[in-house]
Amino acid sequence: MALAPDATQITVQQVLAMLDADFEPMARAVAAGEFALWVGSGISRRAPNLGHLVSAAIEFLRERAVAPATAAIYTPPLEAALRLAGKDPAALAGRFGAPFATWPEHDEIVTILWDQYSRVLDIRVQGEPADFILWDAIDIRQAFSAPHPPSAEHLCIAILVMEDAVHRIASANWDGFIEAAVDRLSGGAQGLLQVVVDPAQLRGQPGRATLLKFHGCIVHATDDPATFRRFLTGSRSQIMRWPEVPEFAAMRHSVIEVAQTLKSLVLGLSIQDNNLQTLFIRAQQIHPWPWPCAPEAPAQVFCEEEIKPGQQDVLRSIYVDAYDQHGPDIEAAAHLRAWAEQVLIALVLKTVADKLITLMGLWLTSCGKAALAPAFANGIVAVRNATAAHASVDSVERSRTPAVNTGVAAWSRMVRMFRNGALPASGDTYEPVSATAAGFLHADQNAQSAGLGRLALALSLLEGGRAAGRWAISPPANDEAGAGAMTATPARPGATPRPVFVVRSASEAIALQGAGAFANDNAVVVHGDDAWRTMVGQSARVPRGAPGRTGRLAPTHVSLAHLVSTSATAVDLQDLFAAEMLL
Repeated sequence: MALAPDATQITVQQVLAMLDADFEPMARAVAAGEFALWVGSGISRRAPNLGHLVSAAIEFLRERAVAPATAAIYTPPLEAALRLAGKDPAALAGRFGAPFATWPEHDEIVTILWDQYSRVLDIRVQGEPADFILWDAIDIRQAFSAPHPPSAEHLCIAILVMEDAVHRIASANWDGFIEAAVDRLSGGAQGLLQVVVDPAQLRGQPGRATLLKFHGCIVHATDDPATFRRFLTGSRSQIMRWPEVPEFAAMRHSVIEVAQTLKSLVLGLSIQDNNLQTLFIRAQQIHPWPWPCAPEAPAQVFCEEEIKPGQQDVLRSIYVDAYDQHGPDIEAAAHLRAWAEQVLIALVLKTVADKLITLMGLWLTSCGKAALAPAFANGIVAVRNATAAHASVDSVERSRTPAVNTGVAAWSRMVRMFRNGALPASGDTYEPVSATAAGFLHADQNAQSAGLGRLALALSLLEGGRAAGRWAISPPANDEAGAGAMTATPARPGATPRPVFVVRSASEAIALQGAGAFANDNAVVVHGDDAWRTMVGQSARVPRGAPGRTGRLAPTHVSLAHLVSTSATAVDLQDLFAAEMLL
């Protein structure tokens, strides 16, 4: 029997299968806004490396320990750091004159201190502030001064915020990746994300989602050190004091409220620190989470290779007596064996697909064709799964970030053409399905009138034709508007690839036509309504010659609304659509 894939090997497709099966209650609850995200350094792998920061701190101390004017002050902290690494400073004194990077023991010391990072930050230098190692020796501002672009995890979190699935994020990270992702994908839109570092910011303008940076933020600390430097929490003593210091009371209250009222999806956060474990205990004392939880999702889900000791501590604290009786079952329900990257991509795909299925069903029901919805829902799931298959690890980046960027650009191109009859102003932005969570779409007339249920049907029909071997679907030939949202190539030798556009109504088609998108005269334009057909009196222009013989084509216009109204079954609709496509 083949072994189950580990958290690294598992694909996005395999995670989707889990979200459709054992973890379906969790996925449904995430889409409904019932989960908060708890994020740690595991989702920010491109932040400054802890090993580099440790090495920088020791080199800073070493340089000053060998200078006669400062040796008395800096030798004790250097020796303290070496003792933390299990080394005898006297035995290494002969190396103090050489750069730390050249020491034979360099890698071993850094590896040991990686796990002692909070204690390294607690080393004191006579006459200097308590955070001197972080602020001056490491120079944390410089370390974070040239951040990488957001990674797949941050982009997916931003999408879930824009899709109204995530309302609270509790972050132990100092970096600004999530904020940068929201800013980029939204085109700088205001009001999406309320960032809270200083408890005073809790009284500021609320956002659709709130990011609680309970250990501080290097972006804020760099821009305004007088206000935000003191919130950078990393040393052992800071972590120990955090649950009790009055200065953090408002932040503690907010984070406890998140742990008490929302389920927790834990991504890249070990919860090994005492202050975090204390928060979950206090939340449990206020309002315990039940076990068994079925049919609801479990209160905690950890995306890990295996549940870590600190996470087990949280489960014991939350479920108390139930853990003693049902510990293995609780841990199995709480353990999604995949890293945050695959899980977040899968959650985005499932959330978007489920919204499209809901909107398509609402539209077909309004047309008196509710019976058609289940068959074409399967087509959307097939499109979702095919998209997931492309979310593979890039050999250069060694992540799925390039795949996510490509997917965002392709999706936004298609949706922008559908909604506006134009290309997006930037390939960096994301077009959300709706600003309403999936469970509220039935009451959201604005989301329904936007017409994405018709786009969903078009995608399902196109996928159905592809699966039946009628045509192949591929990305646009280029970035120009004339390349359409995708390319369809008939399944016959020598067939001409044709750009496919999906538009809400005639006004979007006219806008594209005015921009020269149909200039090559071979476009296929799928309309959500029948306005174009009413205008011209037919659903499509007939080719000037038999397709595949002369190669001379004309733009083809297909009306989904007309086809739906004349189809009795899903098979009828699929066949009529194929005939109208004239491929």
